Amino acid sequence: MILFCGRSIENVKMYLSRQWALIHAGRRPVSDFILTGRVRSEYRGGKIGPVQSALARRLAESDPARRILHKERLPYVIAALPGHTFKLRDCVLTPNELLEHWDSFTIHCGYYITRHVNAALKRCFSLAPFYCDIDSWYEASPKVPKPIHYWPSSKSRHGSMISFFFGSDSCAICNSQCHSNAVERVVVCDACKYFNSDSSFAALIQLNSIQQKSNKLAYICHECNGCLENSGSYARERHVLVKRKATIKLMVDGIYSPIGNCTCIDCEISYMRHELREREIETLALCRALRLDK
Repeated sequence: MILFCGRSIENVKMYLSRQWALIHAGRRPVSDFILTGRVRSEYRGGKIGPVQSALARRLAESDPARRILHKERLPYVIAALPGHTFKLRDCVLTPNELLEHWDSFTIHCGYYITRHVNAALKRCFSLAPFYCDIDSWYEASPKVPKPIHYWPSSKSRHGSMISFFFGSDSCAICNSQCHSNAVERVVVCDACKYFNSDSSFAALIQLNSIQQKSNKLAYICHECNGCLENSGSYARERHVLVKRKATIKLMVDGIYSPIGNCTCIDCEISYMRHELREREIETLALCRALRLDK
């Protein structure tokens, strides 16, 4: 559309760079990355089949009561795994699995950009009179890393990501670099601690704003599914008592599964509630760091 409105090819390049940066920064919703594939009951020659068939077999093994019908379309996403080489069948997850294990998995941005977005762009811009090299544009574009999300792992309290063991080294209020004690997942710098009243006011205002937005979305879900919904009914945290030396402390042991009363992957409200719940958990951790929970 930008090109056909009479603008230059440089405007198209700048627009694509911004969109690639949004994908790498995790600013796009999960619903934009959901793929669907048809599953067959069996394949010729006993072949494994495409990635959706591997997902169907894994789901059937985990739940014998679940049956994937012949030629049924199965939604899935491709998650990132460590290393440069990977097999797609090992990276395929259902959208709900990705939402539940947000601290353990993330979208494979490189796969979606190179295999889907850039492949479609090259079919258009590699022709005359443009002759654009989309791959070189992508390699030269800035790739902003995705910030660490402190979503509680639903597997166990021993998280599988390095973010579980190391806290952030950026102040949650002013974003300045500061020292982290590698225990708290949210850190506050000395300057913000000195002005504790201002920092506490900012944290409480942020928490109140997030919970108000979450309650508005929860009311929409309440009108739709008939269940009692609020800001805390989505992705409820599971707590356990842990005894360390002579003290007993209440710790988060992941989240309950399923994460919501409704897990419809076609509804954008589910992904909006997930994003707000994630921000709420981070803000609650900020309030604990400012000792507002006492």
